[in-house]
Amino acid sequence: MLTGSAVCSPLMSTILSGCTTGQKENQESYQPQFFSKEQYKLVMSVVDIILPKTDSPAGTEAGVHQTIDSIIAKVYKKEEKEQYASSFAKLENYLLEKNFEKLNVEEKTQLLQSLDEGNPADPIRKAFKDLKQQSIAFFLSNETIAENYLNYLPVPGDYEPCISLSEAGGKAWAI
Repeated sequence: MLTGSAVCSPLMSTILSGCTTGQKENQESYQPQFFSKEQYKLVMSVVDIILPKTDSPAGTEAGVHQTIDSIIAKVYKKEEKEQYASSFAKLENYLLEKNFEKLNVEEKTQLLQSLDEGNPADPIRKAFKDLKQQSIAFFLSNETIAENYLNYLPVPGDYEPCISLSEAGGKAWAI
């Protein structure tokens, strides 16, 4: 429940505060607000392993890393920031010990998969799962991704006052 709250609360704040086009600041000019520059580079690497470029953009191409940094900096309460920083530091230390940045893509993937499948009580695994959940949630809520790579039905849709039931797919709309 805590993880769900941590992911949903900032996500809802972002959704309710207005839409963005999904176009983030240029990666070179963006200044991390929560993470240090080294941590931010690590977040970028992890996000691109979680969400690699396929027929859709990679996580960093969609600005997921910037969204994570910005949400934590602007939305999380002080205590939540401290808890996230403490948790992330454990993950960061683990990945630094494993020379994560020097590994190839397959080795990075295997290392993160072993964390994903590890002991549920492990605080390092928890930190990774939190980052993974945020990455996926922010990727899927990105306007560009939603419109171009997912089934997208803008709400509210076009107003059509007088259509037959067959034009509505054979069923009346619930709302």
